[in-house]
Amino acid sequence: MEPEELDAGWTDILATVLLAHSHCCTCNGTGLDGDGDTCRDCDGTGIDNHGA
Repeated sequence: MEPEELDAGWTDILATVLLAHSHCCTCNGTGLDGDGDTCRDCDGTGIDNHGA
């Protein structure tokens, strides 16, 4: 695969992934993990508390 093909793939992926600023990247701001439990990264707040 050529580098241009890899770049094109990432463009499509990033266009479909919704990330809101200051939302937790682990739970995407929901406060819940994949199992429906409290997100351990943000302690359930849904807020990015790591400043990344």
